Amino acid sequence: MTKEKKKKETNKKIKIKLTPNLKNLIKAMWVHEGMLYIMCLSKYIVKLTKYFSQTYKLPEDKIRVGTEEDLIKEISEHNTRVLISIRDGKIIYDPYKLIISIKININKGLMTGTKEAILRKFLLIKDYIKEIEGIKAQVFDNIYTSTIEAAQTALILNGRTILIPRLIPGMLKKYLLGKGLEKTHIEYASEIIKTFKDYEHRTIHLPSGKELDDLARKAGLFREAVKKLV
Repeated sequence: MTKEKKKKETNKKIKIKLTPNLKNLIKAMWVHEGMLYIMCLSKYIVKLTKYFSQTYKLPEDKIRVGTEEDLIKEISEHNTRVLISIRDGKIIYDPYKLIISIKININKGLMTGTKEAILRKFLLIKDYIKEIEGIKAQVFDNIYTSTIEAAQTALILNGRTILIPRLIPGMLKKYLLGKGLEKTHIEYASEIIKTFKDYEHRTIHLPSGKELDDLARKAGLFREAVKKLV
């Protein structure tokens, strides 16, 4: 028997018949896993508890009778047991559509403390992480592109043209080392190009925010050195 079938079978065990008089006293009623939940005015709590205990041979600890204010308090305090009873339970009487409205919101993941809410929050976090990763990838692309453009500018000014990025560091070293560019500048450009190509070919993961900050700093220093050549 599946979990869903077991749940339905359990909820079917308590069969309640409400008379017109009882409907005048009760604001809502539902059952879950052998527990009967009743919402009413405070003055009827004791009366209804005794009635259902005696009429349906239910232990009083299997009957939870409370007011609308009690239910609101339970929900505001994220009482998981109550939320699950509404989510998985069978609604017997709900003339004001309060319980069914809560059930719908639980299933939409709008009630804190339920697995639906946790899943919804997880999915929102996943979307947020994807968005952050997208921003980081764009930042990385900008660092790489600005470095390539600056390197090509430096080489063109020296009468050289190079279109293959992986060959740029060697060309910079051959034609511009000691002629406006220091060894560290060329190493910065080489590191940025290699790291980006490794990421592009999926041999490494997207650099962390801290690593991108470091690469951005090095790209900035490289560009500043190139500007002095102009």
